[in-house]
Amino acid sequence: MLEKIVVGYAGDRAGRDAVALAGRIAAAVKGGLTIVFPYHPLLAREPSEQVQERVQAEVRRLLDAIEGAEEIEPFTCHWSPSSWPIHALHELAVYEHAELIVLGAARETLGDRLHVSLMERMVHGAPCAVAVAPAGYADADGRAGDLRRIGVGFSSSNEGRAAVTLARELAGRLGGGVRVIAGAGLEPALASYAFSSPALGEVEDEMYADTEQTLTRVCEELGASAGIPIEHETIRGDPASVLVERSSELDLLVLGSRAYGPLRHVLLGSVSARAMREARCPVLVVPRGVGGGDGHAEEQTAGAARHA
Repeated sequence: MLEKIVVGYAGDRAGRDAVALAGRIAAAVKGGLTIVFPYHPLLAREPSEQVQERVQAEVRRLLDAIEGAEEIEPFTCHWSPSSWPIHALHELAVYEHAELIVLGAARETLGDRLHVSLMERMVHGAPCAVAVAPAGYADADGRAGDLRRIGVGFSSSNEGRAAVTLARELAGRLGGGVRVIAGAGLEPALASYAFSSPALGEVEDEMYADTEQTLTRVCEELGASAGIPIEHETIRGDPASVLVERSSELDLLVLGSRAYGPLRHVLLGSVSARAMREARCPVLVVPRGVGGGDGHAEEQTAGAARHA
């Protein structure tokens, strides 16, 4: 489970954050890392061997600072001339049969807020799960290296169920716990239109009751299948806002994503997209088609662990 990890590294803050998160996951599951870094032979002033040696030394220093680093298998480095990092990471993940791609949160600009960001595009079409380290993760103190408090954003979809089973497997490896979190409320855009409706309160109460009932049933089913209790809570409010707020209490947030195409994504919005941008802890997203799709928890667990 998540034992083959591909990491995007360009020597910047986001790259350091990605290595720190990937290293902590690899140490927990006794996995290995493949580092991919950009290199353009026609534009470079240094030979590829020299650049690779420098990247290896930088990554080694970052990994040596991680508790349990001795459990990480020897890492490998590959350079890519691709001008679009998504292609490089997706292609290498397929080639390596990777189970996880890890990248750091890129610095947000006005354009990122108005368009689909690099992180969101990385999930679209990804061959495996994708994890994003928040800005400054490599330099954080305290519990930053602890991945035992695992939260899951609730969804009754196949992707959401795969997220729960993957979180449960991780918690079992790390000796931690799983809390499935559901936000029950209208999205802000819809709520702004309906705020004066006399039926709004009744609709919100029904949404809460339905969400709580479904959440309880799903958690009981998935917990019973492995004999592991899963805590859960339903909170009134917009689902994305609820998860972003709760992320400050977590070490890792796992989400399922339907990974719609860029245009539809912009029109519909996405809970996972906002969580990747704003969460205060690392976010791991299980895209559509990863982790099985037939509704059986056992097969979904195996699929999530093998990247399907």
